[in-house]
Amino acid sequence: MASSLRLREMQVAKTAFSKMPNGISREEHVKPGLLKKHKLWVMLLAATTASLVSMRFLVLNDRPDIKVPEAEPCQELLSNVTQPQKVNEYWGLRHVKLMQSCHWTFNASALAHYRTQLGHCCNASAWLAVTKENTPLGSEVVFDGYRSKRLKVSSGLREILPEKSPFQDHLYKTCAVVGNAGILRNSSCGSQIDGYQFVIRFNLPSADFPEDVGRKSSIVTVNPSILHTRFHGLNGRRLPFVEAAASYGKTWFFIPAFSYPGNSEVSYRALYALQDSLSHSHVFFFHPQYLSALSKYWHDRGFHTYRLSSGFMLVNAALELCEHISLYGFWPFSLHPDGHVLPHHYYDNVLPNRRIHIMPREFAYYVDMHFRGVLRLHVGQC
Repeated sequence: MASSLRLREMQVAKTAFSKMPNGISREEHVKPGLLKKHKLWVMLLAATTASLVSMRFLVLNDRPDIKVPEAEPCQELLSNVTQPQKVNEYWGLRHVKLMQSCHWTFNASALAHYRTQLGHCCNASAWLAVTKENTPLGSEVVFDGYRSKRLKVSSGLREILPEKSPFQDHLYKTCAVVGNAGILRNSSCGSQIDGYQFVIRFNLPSADFPEDVGRKSSIVTVNPSILHTRFHGLNGRRLPFVEAAASYGKTWFFIPAFSYPGNSEVSYRALYALQDSLSHSHVFFFHPQYLSALSKYWHDRGFHTYRLSSGFMLVNAALELCEHISLYGFWPFSLHPDGHVLPHHYYDNVLPNRRIHIMPREFAYYVDMHFRGVLRLHVGQC
C-alpha cells in the first residue's frame, strides 16, 4: 500500500514537472503545501512589521501615556523637573509636549542666578576672547583640550590680538542662539530670528535657507576642522573662505585657536585672510581659560563629557551677556515631534562624533532652563 502511494506521488510530481516552464529547474519547484506555508510566513512577517511601525507611530504621535497637564498644575510640574539618567527620543518628545502645553514665563531672578554663578567662575564678558588685556606678553596660554601643552605669548601673537573684550560695555537686550539641527528645516523661523538684537550661529552654517534660519549674524563660530576640510587649511587659495565669510555680512568670527596645538596656525591664517581682504568682519580666538573654567563648572554639577559643544559654550556665554535669550535649532533627535524623519542638520545629514559631544544631555539642560524661565527654547514651527 505504501509503495503504491509512493509510486503515485512520483507520477504526479513527474507530470507537474513536465508542465513547468523550461526555465525552472527541479530545485526551484516548490510543492503547493510548502508554498502555502511560505506565503503564510510572509503574511505574518508583513503584519508584524506593520504592527511595529504602527505602534512606533502611535508612541511618537498620539503618545496616550503623555498627558497634557491642566494650566494650574503646570508651574508646579515644571518646577519639579529633574535631570534624567538617560535622555532619549521619548524623553525629548514628552517634554516638548509639556513645553507646548504650559505657558512660558520669563524668570529674571533665575537668569540672574545663572549670570552670577557663571560670572564668578568664567566671566565671559572679560574672558570669552583672547585679548591684549587678558594675555600679557611673556605669559603662557594653556590649551584647554590638551592641558599639557602651553604656548608662550610672544610680541607677534600680541600684535594680532584685539585690545580688549568686545563684551564689557553692556548687556544685549535680546539674543537668539541658532543651532544647526534639522528641525529648523521648513520652520519659517527666519524673520523671527532676524528680529533679535544679537544672533549667534555655529560652524559656518549654510545661508541657503533664510526663510527658516534668517540672515542676521552677530557671532559665527568656526571650527578649525572646517577650515581644514572645506578650505584645505587655507594653505592655497583663500578666496573661497573669504567669500564664505562675506555671506554673513559684518560679523565676529570666533575660533578655538588654542584648544588643541594643531588649531593655532590655521586659525591665524583665517584671521590674515580676512584682514588682507579688507573685510569688515573680525576674528576672535576663544580664550582657553574661559573654556576650561566653563567645563569645570558643569563637571562639578554632574555633567561629565569629553568636550562641551560650541552650542553649549555659547548658550552659557549668552546667559552672562544677554537680558533675554531664545534658542532655535537645538533638537538632537532624528524625528520631528510631529513624527517625520529629520536630517541631522537643516542643510545636510552629516552625523556628529558621539564620542566627543553628548547632545541629548545638553538638550536636557536647555529644557530645564526653559522650564525655569531662564531662556526660551523653540522647537518646531514659528
